[in-house]
Amino acid sequence: MWHLTKFALRKISITILVAVIIAGASVWGFLNLKTELIPDISFPYTTIFTIYPQAMPDTVAEEVSAPIEKLVWDEWSGKGLKHVTSTSSVGISIVIAEFEFGTDMTEVVNGLTESMGKLSLPQSVINLPNLTDSITANPQIVPINMNMLPLMSLGFSGDLPQEQLKQIAVTEIIPELSKIDGVLRVDIEGGDQEQIVISPDPARMNQYGVSIAQIAGLLEFNYSSLDDVENTPLGAENIFLSDVASVSKTLPPSSSISRIDGQPSINITVSKTEDANTVEVAEAVNARIAELQENLKDGIIISPIFDQSDYIKANISQLQEKAIIGGILAIVVVFFFLWTVRASLITAISIPLSVFIGFLCMRLTGTTINLLTLSAMTIAVGRLIDDSIVIVEVIYRRMRRGENFKEAAIGGAKEIATPITAATLATVAIFIPLAFVGGIVGELFIPFALTVTFAMLASLLVALTLVPALSKWLVSSKKKAINVLRDNWYQKIYIKALKWTLGHRVTIVVIAVVMLLGSVGLIALTGTSFMSGSMSEPTISISVELPANTEIDTTDAAVAKIEDLLKENPAVRSYSSTIGTSTSMSGIMSTATGGGSNRATITVYLNQDAGLEQEAMRISQACQGITNTGYISVSSDASGGMGFSATDLSISIQGHNQEDITRITAQLMGKFSNIEGIANLESDLTTVIPKLNIVVDTTKLFDSGLPLDQMPQLQQEFILLMNGGTLPGKIVTLDTETYPIYIKAVTNNISDLEQAQNLRIGFPQSVTLDKIADVAMLEIPSHISHTDTMLSATITGTFTGKDVGAINRAVQEQINALPEHPGVEIKSAGISEIMGDTFSDMAIAISIAIIIVLLIVVIMMRSIINPLIIMVSIPLAFIGSMLALLITGHPLGVSALLGMLMLIGIVLTNAIVLISMVEQQRKNGLSIRDALIEGGRIRLRPIIMTALTTILALIPMAIGVSSGSMISAELAIVVIGGMVTSTILTLLVIPAIYSLVHRQKKEVLNK
Repeated sequence: MWHLTKFALRKISITILVAVIIAGASVWGFLNLKTELIPDISFPYTTIFTIYPQAMPDTVAEEVSAPIEKLVWDEWSGKGLKHVTSTSSVGISIVIAEFEFGTDMTEVVNGLTESMGKLSLPQSVINLPNLTDSITANPQIVPINMNMLPLMSLGFSGDLPQEQLKQIAVTEIIPELSKIDGVLRVDIEGGDQEQIVISPDPARMNQYGVSIAQIAGLLEFNYSSLDDVENTPLGAENIFLSDVASVSKTLPPSSSISRIDGQPSINITVSKTEDANTVEVAEAVNARIAELQENLKDGIIISPIFDQSDYIKANISQLQEKAIIGGILAIVVVFFFLWTVRASLITAISIPLSVFIGFLCMRLTGTTINLLTLSAMTIAVGRLIDDSIVIVEVIYRRMRRGENFKEAAIGGAKEIATPITAATLATVAIFIPLAFVGGIVGELFIPFALTVTFAMLASLLVALTLVPALSKWLVSSKKKAINVLRDNWYQKIYIKALKWTLGHRVTIVVIAVVMLLGSVGLIALTGTSFMSGSMSEPTISISVELPANTEIDTTDAAVAKIEDLLKENPAVRSYSSTIGTSTSMSGIMSTATGGGSNRATITVYLNQDAGLEQEAMRISQACQGITNTGYISVSSDASGGMGFSATDLSISIQGHNQEDITRITAQLMGKFSNIEGIANLESDLTTVIPKLNIVVDTTKLFDSGLPLDQMPQLQQEFILLMNGGTLPGKIVTLDTETYPIYIKAVTNNISDLEQAQNLRIGFPQSVTLDKIADVAMLEIPSHISHTDTMLSATITGTFTGKDVGAINRAVQEQINALPEHPGVEIKSAGISEIMGDTFSDMAIAISIAIIIVLLIVVIMMRSIINPLIIMVSIPLAFIGSMLALLITGHPLGVSALLGMLMLIGIVLTNAIVLISMVEQQRKNGLSIRDALIEGGRIRLRPIIMTALTTILALIPMAIGVSSGSMISAELAIVVIGGMVTSTILTLLVIPAIYSLVHRQKKEVLNK
C-alpha cells in the first residue's frame, strides 16, 4: 500500500487538487442525502382483513380465517414465513402473516392477492363490495410498513361545533395537505356528528307489540325538537315512541371522540411516501399549514402535536455537536503529544474529509442520514484520525532525525502502510457477519456498518495519500535535526514497567486471565437487555377498557379523569386522547377483539429530559382506582413505532383444545404475577359472552303469513335489530342544526330467550320472531385466536426492570415448572423471541468476525504466530467493556454487542503496529527483549495518541442523555471501556506473551 504514497508524492499539487474536487463532490452528496428517523426498513408483516356480516366468531374462524391461514401456511412455509396469527370476532377476521426480515414483501402481497381469488369463501363475504361503496375488496390485504407511522400529528380546534370543524378539515385542510409532494395520505379522527339516538327497550316493545320496522317506518322525515321525535305515534292508539324507546342527542356507538391536551379537537395525521425525505416533507407541510392558518377564521387553530422531523433535527443536531467536540478533542491530543500546530492541522484534515467522503459513498449507495448512521459517523470520528496520526508521527519522527521530506514520507509509508492497512481492513471486515444476523438488528445496523466502513476506508486513503503530501510542511526548515530523540516522561515510565513485565511474564499473563474470567462474571451483575433507550420521541400509551356495551359517555368520563392527572404532570409535554372506535390500525384490531365505545387510547408525549420508564410507572400508579369495572394499561414506547419494544413480554399458548389452553393460561397468569419486574400483565384469552343467535328458517318464513311485499324489507330490519344504524333521509332540526336519526341495536339489551322470541318482526303486518326464525341465546367466545393454524392465547406484559434477560429466565422457569400439558405448546414471542435469536446470531457474528480478522492479519503479516498473539488484545478489551457497563449502569444489550464487535477491529490497531515494529527491530539484529523494549518505546506515542483520540472523541457520545442517543451512548461506553483496558494491557500483556512464545520457539529450534 506504500505505493499509493509514492504515487501521491509525484505531483503534490495534483494530489491536493484531486482532494479538493472529491471534497466538493462529497459536500454535494451530503446536502442531497435523504434524512430519516431510522434506516429504511421493510417490515415483514402483512395483514388480511375480511368482513363477514353478522357471522359469529366460530363461524368466522371456520369459514374465513382458517381457509386464509391454510392458504398462507401452505404457499409460504419454507419461503420465509415465521408465524401466522388470526383473530376472529363477530363479523370480522384479521389474519397477520409474519415473515423473516429480508423477504420480498411485494412478492408476498402480489402472490396473496392472486391466491385470494381462488379461495372458496361465503357468498356474503364475496358480495359485500357490491353492496357498499366503503369496501373495495373483501378480503383486503394491507401490508405493514414504515409509511403507516405518522409523519406528523396535528390538532384542529376552535370555537365551532366539532362536526363543523371536521367539515372544514375535510373540505379545506386535508385536500391541501394531500397535494404536497411526498404526502401519502392524510387521516382524520374525531369530530363525529352527534345524532338523535333512539334506544329501543325490548321489554316495552313486546308489551306494546311494536316492531323495529314499525319504529323506523313511522318516523317522519323532519322534526324540530326532541319532543317531536318522542311524540311520534306508532300506528296504534295512544302509543308513542317515548313509550318504547328513549331519545337523546348524543354520539352513536360507532363514533369516536378526539381531544388534545384535554380540549375537544380534530386529530389529523399525515403520512409520507416511502421514498420521500422526512424533513423536507415535514417542512413543506408546516409551510402549507402556515398558509392555511392565515385564511381560517379567528379562534380556529391548527396546532402541532407531534412532528417526527423536529425529533430528527434535534437529535441530528446533538450528534453533530458531539462529533465536532469529539473531533476537536482528538486534534488537541495530537497537538499535546507532538507539540506542533502543523502536525495537528494535517491530521485534523483527515476527519472532515473522511466524513464527507463517507457521506458521498452513502449518497451513491442510497444509505440515508438517520439517527443510527449519524451515530455511526460520530462514533467513527475518533478512529478516523488514527491512521493519519500513525503516518504523521512516523514522518515527523524521521524528519526530526534529519531525513528529507520524500525519504521520510516514503520510508514512513513503507514502515507503517502494511500494519495500518491491516488494522483498517480488520476494523471494517468485522461488519461482514452482520449481513447474516438478519432480523430487526440486521435491518437497523447494516446501514450503521456501511457508514463506518465508508468512513474508515476513506480515512485510510487520506492517510496514505493526502496526509503524506501535506507533510512536506510538517517540520520547519529552521529546526535542527536531532539524531537521537530523548525519551519523554511517559516513555520512561512505560519502559520501566515493560522491563518489569518481561521479568515477570507468567505473572502478568495469569493476572490478565484472572481479570478476563472476572469480567465474564460481571454479566450477571450488569444484566442483559435488547435495546436500551428509545428510537423515537419519548411517548407513553395509556389504554382504557371498560366492560362490553359501556356507553361512550362513561368511557369519556374515565378518560377525563386520566387527563386531569396528566395536566398536573410537569414531565408531560402534550397528550392526545381517542375515545371510542378509532379508524387507526390499533382501532381496527380493538374492534376485532370486542372493542368500541368501551375503549379509549391516550398517547402521552414527554419532555425530552423526562425518564420514560419512570414516568410510565408513575402514571400507572396514579391511574389506579380510576375505574373498578375495567382496567387501565400504561406502557412506554421505545420502538419508534416499529412493532417491537424492548420492554414487552409475549408468551403464546397454543393447542387444539380451548379448555386446555384456558387452564394453562390461567396457571401462567398466576405464576407470572409473582415475578418481580413485570407490570400490566394481561391475556387475550377468549372469554365467553352471551349472544343472541337468530337463524331465519325459510319454511317458517313462508308459513308465517307475512305478505310477500314485506319480504325484501326483512334484511334491513334484521340489520337494525342486530347492529343498529342511521336511518337514511330522516333528520331532526334543532336550533337551525340538522341531526340524523340513529336507532341502536335491540339485541344488546335482550335479557332472556323468551323476550327475544316475542320480539315483533315486520310492518305494517308483524309476527313474533320465533314464527320465522330459530332463536337461541348462546354462550359464544368474544373472539377466537389462532397461531400457526392452532387455537391460541397470548399473555403480554411490560418489563419494568433493566435486566430483561433475568426476567425472561424467571418466566421460562415458571413455564418449566408447570405440570405436564400434552397437546399444549408454550412459546416465547415478542421481545423474548427476538432477543434470544439476536444474541445467538450476534455471538456467531462476533466469532466469525474474529476468524475473518485473523485471516486478514495473517495474510497481511505473512505469519500465523504473531497474528495469534495480536488476537489476544480482543479479550483484553472485553474486560474494560464489562467494567464500563457495570460502572455506568447499562445492561448488556445489542448496542453493547455491536460495540464489542467494533472493538475487535479497533483494538487490533495498537497490537498490530506494536508487533510490526518489534519484528522490524529483530530484523535489524536486536534480541527479543531489546526488540520489545525498542519497539514499545517507538510505538508508545502513536498507540497512546490513537487510543486517546478514540476515547476522547467518544466521551461526548457516551454522556449523551437524549433518548435518540441512548443506543449510541451504550455503544460508546463499551468502546471507551474496551480501549482503556486493551491499550494498557496490550502494552504489557502482548509483549509478555510475545516473549514467551518466541523464546519457547527459539529454544525448540536450538534443540
